[in-house]
Amino acid sequence: MHQGIELEKIGAVSYLRDASGKDTLSDIIAKDKRGAFIPLPPDWVAGYTKDTIWFKFTLEFPAVTNNKYWLEISPAILDNIVLYIPGADNSYSSMQLGDHQPVQARPIMHRNFIFPLPPELSGTAQTYYVRIQSTSVINLHATLWQPHIFISDHSRPDALTGAYYGVRLFLAFFASILWIWLRNKIFLLYALYQCVACITQAYLAGTAQISLPLAPLTSDAIQKSTNFLLMATVLIFYATLFQLDKHLPRLFRLIQGIVSLEFVLFIGISTSLLAFSGPVTNLLLLLNISILLYASVWLLYRQHFDRVLYILAFWLGFGLYVLILLHNLGIPIGPSITMMDMPIFLPLVSLTLVTLGLVDIAKKEAEKKLQAKELALELSEESKRILDQRVRERTHQLALSNTQLNQEIAERQALHVMLEDSLVKQKELMQAQREFFAMASHEFRTPLAIIDTTSQRLSLLQSQPNLDTSAMLTPALRKIRRATQRMSRMIDNFLSMDRLDAINASHGFSQKLLDLRQVVQTTVEHYQDFSYRNIVMELSPTAANVLGDQYLITLVISNLLDNALKYSPAETDVMMRVFHGQHYCHIEIQDFGPGIAPELQERIFEKYMRIEGNMTVHGTGLGLHVARRIAEGHGGQLIVRSEPGQGTCFRLTLPRHNL
Repeated sequence: MHQGIELEKIGAVSYLRDASGKDTLSDIIAKDKRGAFIPLPPDWVAGYTKDTIWFKFTLEFPAVTNNKYWLEISPAILDNIVLYIPGADNSYSSMQLGDHQPVQARPIMHRNFIFPLPPELSGTAQTYYVRIQSTSVINLHATLWQPHIFISDHSRPDALTGAYYGVRLFLAFFASILWIWLRNKIFLLYALYQCVACITQAYLAGTAQISLPLAPLTSDAIQKSTNFLLMATVLIFYATLFQLDKHLPRLFRLIQGIVSLEFVLFIGISTSLLAFSGPVTNLLLLLNISILLYASVWLLYRQHFDRVLYILAFWLGFGLYVLILLHNLGIPIGPSITMMDMPIFLPLVSLTLVTLGLVDIAKKEAEKKLQAKELALELSEESKRILDQRVRERTHQLALSNTQLNQEIAERQALHVMLEDSLVKQKELMQAQREFFAMASHEFRTPLAIIDTTSQRLSLLQSQPNLDTSAMLTPALRKIRRATQRMSRMIDNFLSMDRLDAINASHGFSQKLLDLRQVVQTTVEHYQDFSYRNIVMELSPTAANVLGDQYLITLVISNLLDNALKYSPAETDVMMRVFHGQHYCHIEIQDFGPGIAPELQERIFEKYMRIEGNMTVHGTGLGLHVARRIAEGHGGQLIVRSEPGQGTCFRLTLPRHNL
């Protein structure tokens, strides 16, 4: 003998059903003599049955020196197996194994059931009987071995089985790490799926029974209950993978109900509070697979081809289960096959496809995190400063709130205080409006007075025919243009407030592709027509493209540039920079003026806000408020960095448009 002999495949096994379960060996031998046993068909499956199944086979061992033999019987989930061994006086001795028997009682410690056969009857043909009772699916694989061949032949498969479990558990661990990092529930479900699949397969293969020191009936209850845990895990995992909560929400709610039921059955059967029913288990599993098959066909029909990889993985991994379940329920459709006979490459290919799909999901999630990190790095300093300021403000607010709660002010007094505060705020608002209208009136009169005065001077000069006015004309015209530009910008800011309110109430800004380099260059050239100040530009060598309203973005740049020119010494330069990252474009306008105190750097963006001490510089307090609203309306932001005595830098950030 060079390898094991599979008795059922060489036609050496016959079987007999005992519906009563009460027949003794003598009764079976008598029925055997009457020809009651019938040959065991290839790939025979009895399914779930309460019948006792008897098997018989006749062996004749050669009279040789090394005549020890082992009989291996599987699958490992059979409850009770009794082997009747013939003796020299035509009597029979019995040996009982099965997963309802203590593991320590096995003569050969192995995941399957190994019966050592006595060598005393070598050279004569002897008939063996096997009695099997089980609440699991009953089928028989009986293989005859010599011990040294058994050990040699099983060493490599056992090593591969261990490697298979190791790979699945490693994938579960790796998916858990991804879940902790990316917080996507699909990785947690994948890790749970791998762990439950390993436990279920370990019980089906008999590995768990010999590895865990549990009582036989407890181990059997856990083995049967893990079927429901695996069903629930597979169902919710693939439902999430197929995104059924978005595509088929009603079906997804049904799946959640089935998963809850299966989890209750898992708890009940594992604790022996509920009895195990093989047909119910198979029907429920068939329902699970049918739901997922329907969902996969629906996704393909609706052309959700981004799910094809997962659909193919499900079909390969669970398609053959339909035939197995039908055979277990007594519906012989297609070839007869059992869980233990299913080709291993199909689950491996399915596992590979699902893993590749999850790797792609992890890659996309990681890219999102990296993009968010890049944006955070670009604005980290400013965010930290704003965060610290807000923490101080919130801490102060919480302290005030706690003080107010401890004082337990009566409701009437609280309402009275609120009414007084409202009146004060209304008076302050009315006072601010009166001051604004007075300031606006003054601001409009000033450029008009400049234009009028300059025009009168030009008229007087023209009345002197012998006087050369060419040298005086250019500065006068520049003064008129500056006054006109100032008045035009004030009007633009006033009108932009109404326009911004109208846009926010409707559909948003107009979208036009703009290169910020060109917008900045055009604005600077416009200013240099009527200003002697030196404006230094640093432009990105590549296009800084954004989508936006050209008029409004130009207004933002003009307001910032005008402030830089007004609040910095005439002999200093004004710097304008245009640069971009992968996702955002930036414009920085820097002056070398007196700077802005830290406590005022957020208040300058308030409506009508002007800093005390700068009242000699003309302005309405609207420019920065309008600029920030335009930036935020385009999905960007406007921030300021300044230190007293070191100048001020405003940064306009807008989303970059990649062509």
